[in-house]
Amino acid sequence: MLFRAVFTLCALAGLAAGQESTVAITNPFTTPLDIEEGSRTFLSQCANCHGRDGRGGQGTPDLTTGNFRRASSDEGLFQVVSRGVSGTTMPAFSLSGRSIWQTLAYVRSLSAGRTRELAKGDAGRGAALFESQGCLGCHSRQGKGGASGPDLTEIGSERTLQEIRTSLLDPQGDVAPGFWRLRAQTRDGRTVEGLRLNEDTYSVQYMDGSGRLSTLMKSDVARFEVDRRSPMPALKGKLSGPQIEDLVAFLVGGKR
Repeated sequence: MLFRAVFTLCALAGLAAGQESTVAITNPFTTPLDIEEGSRTFLSQCANCHGRDGRGGQGTPDLTTGNFRRASSDEGLFQVVSRGVSGTTMPAFSLSGRSIWQTLAYVRSLSAGRTRELAKGDAGRGAALFESQGCLGCHSRQGKGGASGPDLTEIGSERTLQEIRTSLLDPQGDVAPGFWRLRAQTRDGRTVEGLRLNEDTYSVQYMDGSGRLSTLMKSDVARFEVDRRSPMPALKGKLSGPQIEDLVAFLVGGKR
């Protein structure tokens, strides 16, 4: 927990300074209380242009679709709010980092309900597929499952239906830096492998297969490489179109 707290603070500092992070930064403020606080900030700062319901108007985008023109990741959206968008009516907001994150949590919540409504498949059949395809070996949902892949509990409010379909059919298409894997050989002959969490000039932090956080000093390394590929197998050709839709419906919490 201490590592995560320190890392989050460092990541926020990097965003505020306009630096690009070496890992995928996700919103650390997504509780119901955060969303409630974010709704108040949205109404006071954003509703004048985007509407009280977030559906936009007068040239501003509809924020309830889950499709964002300028960015899709949490980190990208943070930068849009904090820096503004040059050449548009979107200004930079001098809010605290926490207020921006809370506002973004609220914006994400606006699209969650619509995503569930638009899902065409059967979530019950999707749940069975999620288990039979071995997805819980790498991914977690509602606190159950593996940690080597992204937690999918809130995927319906974080990604559009098309983005989820694409990640199932072609997982190599967009692998977030936070899930790149480290492979290294130390000077004393040890082999090191794990999930690369952060890297600087002198060291790299990683999580091994048991979930333990470790630091590897680059001065101790004889060979070092980062695998940017996803270990997730593509489901294209393995599942039918309707089965993919069932799996999508389960992931976004659609109808059973």
